[in-house]
Amino acid sequence: MADRVTIAVAPAGDVIALDLWSDADATTLIGGIAMLKVEPRRWWLLGAADRGAELEAAIADRGALAPIGGGLVRATITGPGWRGLLMVAGLFDAEDPGFGPGAVAATVLHHVAVRIAVTGEDRCDVYCAASYAPALIDLWRNAIGADSVSVSPALPMAPIGST
Repeated sequence: MADRVTIAVAPAGDVIALDLWSDADATTLIGGIAMLKVEPRRWWLLGAADRGAELEAAIADRGALAPIGGGLVRATITGPGWRGLLMVAGLFDAEDPGFGPGAVAATVLHHVAVRIAVTGEDRCDVYCAASYAPALIDLWRNAIGADSVSVSPALPMAPIGST
């Protein structure tokens, strides 16, 4: 890749899924929490793991909360080449001008279902199931070099092809 990219991979244990039963907007019910709208009536609340009681009171009987971060990995990709990297073994156009900060896409990268959240012009977060993280990490290391991909020691990693 011509443009420098770095990737930091770590568990995403702080994610809570919020499902609302109506067309209510989560941003009007809950304040002060970063969130991604990942489906028409589903949001991922980021960094909210320690606010369970407060969230339950705010949601009441309008929806449901479920911690999902334990099974997710977050890869933060930074640098001007992040869009090109995501199109390596990807099935969408990451260079679409409409895919800017605040946008979220559900797609497949290298056989792995992912959610991509654009967090800045030169930055995005890629979420995937922890069991598939080694495949993506291997793909990215081969594409940009092992030194550009850092993996948190908190993330148990089995080598690709191990049993």
